[in-house]
Amino acid sequence: MRILLVARPGDACTQYEQAIRQTGAMVDKVASIDSFFGAVTHFAYNGLVVDIQTKIRALNDHKDLVYSILDRFPVIQVNFDRRGNRVRALLYGHHERTGALEDLIREACWHSPPRKLRSEERKPYHYNVLLSLSPRFHPERLIRTVTMDVSRKGCFLFSSARFQVGARVWMRIVDFYDQTPISCIIRHKRKWGEAMVIPGIGVAFETITDSQRESLMNPNNPADDPNLILNLDRLGGT
Repeated sequence: MRILLVARPGDACTQYEQAIRQTGAMVDKVASIDSFFGAVTHFAYNGLVVDIQTKIRALNDHKDLVYSILDRFPVIQVNFDRRGNRVRALLYGHHERTGALEDLIREACWHSPPRKLRSEERKPYHYNVLLSLSPRFHPERLIRTVTMDVSRKGCFLFSSARFQVGARVWMRIVDFYDQTPISCIIRHKRKWGEAMVIPGIGVAFETITDSQRESLMNPNNPADDPNLILNLDRLGGT
């Protein structure tokens, strides 16, 4: 059994993790809803344990995203009673009830099939990308990066820069003949130093040409003639 714990680092998080491990489950930890989305789209979980304070903070900015994910997994909400030095747990959903965290995990998660949020097949293709915060692609403001994986609807881009979930960015894939800017919406992010994972942003394509989508999933697409020389100065590259 594999459980995802969503809680900010600290004493409470340590108490939650210890209680989960007592059930015999594996535990992955993320500190924010931004990282939460990245986890559930890459790994399969039997259930989620979510710190209520972390959830409340996330609802201020990502209400629709939070509820769309919580509705697909068994979810146990927790908080840490410092005066009583104990974990309080509530099984989330139509049949809410309180109890010991260990008991609720065994009840709600043990027989729940592991699942993840993935509607599109991902490929580990590493394309060179020029990323821009505006459609103008100012050369001095470009971020040079690479894709870590791609699907027909989006990709994950390596970066340690700061981004906001929900913001719009534009990208050009240098390896493609078709250099039409691709507009994207940031769906999740992983901060540098937050966990032992590659930092970056997961983006959903908003506008992308048919030829670009075909080239994305087929690196040897003949439409991208290897004999064509791209003018990197025009693109802002070096």
